[in-house]
Amino acid sequence: MSTRAPLYMIRADVCVEEFHRWMGSKRLRDADHAMHCLLTECFGPPAPEGPPPKPFRLILPQDGTRGVFYGYGPADAAALREMGRTCADPLQASVLPVESLDSKPMPVDWRTGTRLGFETRVRPTRRLNRPRNDKGETHVAERDAYLMQALDPQTETRKREEVYVAWLSEQFERRGGARLDPQETRLVSFRRTSAMRKRHGRASEGPYAVMRGTLTITDADAFTALLARGIGRHRAYGYGMVLLRPTDNSASMSVFGWSHESSLPENRKGFPRTRGDSPMFTRSKYVLRLFPPHTRG
Repeated sequence: MSTRAPLYMIRADVCVEEFHRWMGSKRLRDADHAMHCLLTECFGPPAPEGPPPKPFRLILPQDGTRGVFYGYGPADAAALREMGRTCADPLQASVLPVESLDSKPMPVDWRTGTRLGFETRVRPTRRLNRPRNDKGETHVAERDAYLMQALDPQTETRKREEVYVAWLSEQFERRGGARLDPQETRLVSFRRTSAMRKRHGRASEGPYAVMRGTLTITDADAFTALLARGIGRHRAYGYGMVLLRPTDNSASMSVFGWSHESSLPENRKGFPRTRGDSPMFTRSKYVLRLFPPHTRG
């Protein structure tokens, strides 16, 4: 019998219009960073013994007024509703209506050898030390795992999907609890995005990848810990939540029952294909739109 604390899956509706209004009032430009801030202000800082949910997944459809929030955490919906009614201001309460919060306890006595389908949104990056100055000081930089191997002359260039599947398999092996099936894992959506991690900070560009596939549970407690922790970095900002599904579902179907993200075709260099086949076109347009020259440091 497992002795781990219970883990709950949380679901809530998100009012897209009110969320954008709240982001504007706080001068926040990144939706994932904004949801991180909203969760902290409504439910308190992340802690092992309490809310808010982390990791989480925020889904905001491009042509809709209602989004969806999913998360894992140690607090159930009743505890979150009580905290939200106490701490959320009226606008925050309209973004995540407390009456829409729902939860279910996740299993704890997982059966070893069970095969499950999954979907996760990750930021597949690797960290490397880069020189800061001529005094030998260095700083840690984060780079797209695909671009790092593509630029390494000692490594045979592989397709983006192969690199990301290998990266995801490493993450599962490192954390334990489940083993990835590389033959049944696919990259179903990819784009490069600019992300904010501090208010009024600089945006950092990186990969945004949705992966779907099959895993096999190898240890019950470690698998629960894997779900509670999430995969990779940026887990407090909407990445790394492992959502489960039956293995007999079609790999082309979203966990949520409707397709909300689509893959962009890549050019021969592995970048998402945009107008003029230039990987900088979409990014430059995005940066200029969100960060006018007078707002950039």
